[in-house]
Amino acid sequence: MTGDRLHLHLDPMGGIAGDMMLAALLDAFPDLEQPVTDLAATIGPGISLKLTEARDKGLRGRRIAFDLPTTERGPRHLPDYRTLLQATSPDPGVAGRALDILERLAHAEAAVHGVPFDKVHFHEISDWDSIADILLTSFVLERIGIVSASTSPIPLGSGQIETEHGTMPVPAPATLELLRGRDAIDDGRPGERVTPTGAAILAHLEPASRRPLGQMRLQKAGYGLGNRSLDGMANCLRLSFFQLDALQPERDRVAILTFHVDDQIPEDLAVALDRLRGRPDVLDVLQFAVQGKKGRTAFRLEVICREEAADAVAHACFGETTTIGMRLHREDRLLLPRREVTVESNGMRIRAKLSVRPDGTTIVKPENDDLALAGENADRSRIRLDVANAFSGRGMGEA
Repeated sequence: MTGDRLHLHLDPMGGIAGDMMLAALLDAFPDLEQPVTDLAATIGPGISLKLTEARDKGLRGRRIAFDLPTTERGPRHLPDYRTLLQATSPDPGVAGRALDILERLAHAEAAVHGVPFDKVHFHEISDWDSIADILLTSFVLERIGIVSASTSPIPLGSGQIETEHGTMPVPAPATLELLRGRDAIDDGRPGERVTPTGAAILAHLEPASRRPLGQMRLQKAGYGLGNRSLDGMANCLRLSFFQLDALQPERDRVAILTFHVDDQIPEDLAVALDRLRGRPDVLDVLQFAVQGKKGRTAFRLEVICREEAADAVAHACFGETTTIGMRLHREDRLLLPRREVTVESNGMRIRAKLSVRPDGTTIVKPENDDLALAGENADRSRIRLDVANAFSGRGMGEA
């Protein structure tokens, strides 16, 4: 743990892959190389990590490679991954990050292959190195105390790749699903620029589309190099780490769409709002009962979304509701640092939100949707206590 509140900004010039992410993290935090190497050896038989200094198009950085078993393959199914990551994670914070990355990938695989989430059969990450990328990246992120993230536009790449399902377009279907709602760019350079594992790590970070507004101090930078050569530029992922003011909330910009509905039946409107809430670029949907024109009972709706997604979300609002007009304005937003964690309690996996107040107090609250599945009030109370105890006295990135 660095002791600082750090904002992470990604510049995926070459792209994003699990090994590039881990290499860039260790380039910035070389003191974690030995703990990461030790943890890698616990993942599976015969696994070891190699971190080397390298150059690409005149740019120095680090490159990751793994010595892997020659015959034994990694797990194939979601429960196997869960068991392995829980067994090898040194603490609940690391396990929570690793499982979140894994489950984001599983949801994407389930969506593109049309299978239930818990029946996902992994193809794209079925080898030990991808498992190591997920666990070791989670370990470093937890140790250094990242509280927020942002990213430059993601390079899409082009062409085709060979998978166990046959020939697929680039980006791979699961990768494309994970990149929904992100700003992307086509720089004309072909190949797979973002891997499924890299996209899942990016989704876990939930990065904004630009760095926070206001003053911050650049503390470190790390460069992770990929193995493939790109024409005219380095195949590099750069990570920049900014120290944030300990007492100042983060700032970003959001768009707010406001409109009234007085002619849509409540059942249908409820479905429409649920669909809007399910969009990755929508942050919140608020509904207020009001008295409209001609004495009609109406609803005032506020849809808060990422600033860059305002046009797309407005189009969705017109498609889902009966409104024929809306007001759009953009506002600054202040945010306390927060992230999602996962805790095992009462035989269930409970998601919780970990946040830090301006005085440094850490607050952890279980997700109500998960509590609702727990049964009686006594069970819910026990889960709340387990969640609080799991993160008692810990900061955003402490073990």
